[in-house]
Amino acid sequence: MLALAGCATQTATAPVAGQYAAGRAQLALPAGAWTDLGAADEAWAPLPSSSPVALQSRALVLKGPGQEPLAVVLVRTNASNLFWRSVSWGLNCPRELDVLMFDDAAGSSDRMDCLRLRRNAQAQQWLKRTKPETQAWLERRQQLPTLPYSHLSYRFATVDGGMVELQILADQRLLQPEKGSQGSQGRQLRDWAQAVASAARDSLSSLNGELVLPAFPGSI
Repeated sequence: MLALAGCATQTATAPVAGQYAAGRAQLALPAGAWTDLGAADEAWAPLPSSSPVALQSRALVLKGPGQEPLAVVLVRTNASNLFWRSVSWGLNCPRELDVLMFDDAAGSSDRMDCLRLRRNAQAQQWLKRTKPETQAWLERRQQLPTLPYSHLSYRFATVDGGMVELQILADQRLLQPEKGSQGSQGRQLRDWAQAVASAARDSLSSLNGELVLPAFPGSI
């Protein structure tokens, strides 16, 4: 997220409880004590030769009973519905050890559909290596979730310039279902990750940009 690196203008709003705007997306969060960390306007050129796409990002943090950060949601998408032009994104969906990955765009340069989930995102400095701007931005604000934490990322983009990206960092207890065998818990976690991706995809086709995030499969 370019905004997390400080390359954008920060803005603040007073959203309806549990609902926040990020560009054209109307984001509804799972129940809990969420705090808005602000929004930022961005201009992102997918390729050096391409015209920039106008985006907006927003960051929100779920606080625990002691005000400790339990989860962070970072979302960015088109700044408005006026994005109907051809875009070549030129980004891939890399495979990596210990990362659950689904690439439904099959490496296409004209669209993206990349879902990745790393359960132990703090191990071997994985987050710092793969998302250094995200870790640095959250560290400066002391908003990294409680250890150990997991990281989900999802990018979906269309040839006509529509794009939505989500990053979710969460205390592992929020992603650990309380009941069931290890295999059953793994399926529930995959189902949750795919439900997050489905919500993001649906937001691009929704006239009002509705993006309803599913509840975490676990609890604290």
